[in-house]
Amino acid sequence: MIDYASQILPKENTQARMLLKAFSRGERLTVLSAIQSYGVYALSQRCGELKRLGWPIQSRTIHENGKAFSEYWLEVR
Repeated sequence: MIDYASQILPKENTQARMLLKAFSRGERLTVLSAIQSYGVYALSQRCGELKRLGWPIQSRTIHENGKAFSEYWLEVR
């Protein structure tokens, strides 16, 4: 269960809020999946905003077919 007491919610109708809802549902997103599902092109910047608001956003680098990309998710405590 996530402890929501110390986090600040992003403003309604923002990309950060939309991503937070997706992460809260357990979704893991890459830039490609964020573009396809939510129209968000600047995933790393939006995740940075969420981190600054206190959300425990995690990331890892995935290497596939000679290419590297990041995956982001909300760390559940």
